[in-house]
Amino acid sequence: MFLNLHIETERLIIRPYALTDLDELYAVVSEPDFYRFIPEDVPSRGDVQRIIEWSIQCNKKNTLSKIHKLNLAIVDRERQTLIGYCGLGPDDVKETEVEIYYGISNAYRGQGIAYEAAQALLNYAFNKIGLLKVIAVVHPENVASLRIVAKLGMNYEYTYINLNPELKDFEGLLHYAIDNPSDVDTL
Repeated sequence: MFLNLHIETERLIIRPYALTDLDELYAVVSEPDFYRFIPEDVPSRGDVQRIIEWSIQCNKKNTLSKIHKLNLAIVDRERQTLIGYCGLGPDDVKETEVEIYYGISNAYRGQGIAYEAAQALLNYAFNKIGLLKVIAVVHPENVASLRIVAKLGMNYEYTYINLNPELKDFEGLLHYAIDNPSDVDTL
């Protein structure tokens, strides 16, 4: 199910990473300011290769009851070009919760593409995987992502504060959530 995952929207194909994605994925995540609101260091090309390889292994272990990490490529349907990523995985702060995340190339921002990908993945999470709740963690200055989570119907729950020292990079981030609605087609 996770190895052959394939989601299509009007403009996008969302699928698991492949080893051949290395150069395109590295180009996207290396763009200036791509990691501005992400509490991680910008990865090297070698890091991106290891992430792809690790993601493929995670997809072999993912089950409906346990998502280890589901990293997915967002591909422009028309151009057949990798333009970003999205995914589901355990929240770094509260590992029992499943977080949705996404990142899009600068050239594709402001066109509703990140929302389109997140909406499709959220529907997949509820309809195919059967998750009962999905969260999002958003930097308070990331206005675009705040709009996306609001449009997805996610509700603010709390701000990460007083975290353990190893989680200090998440301090001040906003925690949003949505429960599996009875009618997910309305998302």
